[in-house]
Amino acid sequence: MVDRCVCHDVPFERVRWLRDQGLSLEQIVASTGCTTGCGMCGPYVRLVMRTGRTRFAVLPADEAARIMRESGMKEADAGPLSASDE
Repeated sequence: MVDRCVCHDVPFERVRWLRDQGLSLEQIVASTGCTTGCGMCGPYVRLVMRTGRTRFAVLPADEAARIMRESGMKEADAGPLSASDE
């Protein structure tokens, strides 16, 4: 199960709490560092923001790429969040 940003050791429960406090994705990234290391948590963070869930099975690569595309990211940019990705 995936339940945190590994690079910054931020549990997705923290991401959900920040979302529930009204922070945007960009503000959460700035506060936690999530998505700015290896970027592998990007699809999961977006799922937390969309669904409120905090634990996920490992996503297949095509599903992770789809989530990133739906959030406005190009597949080649599926790593760290850019300032325009909100």
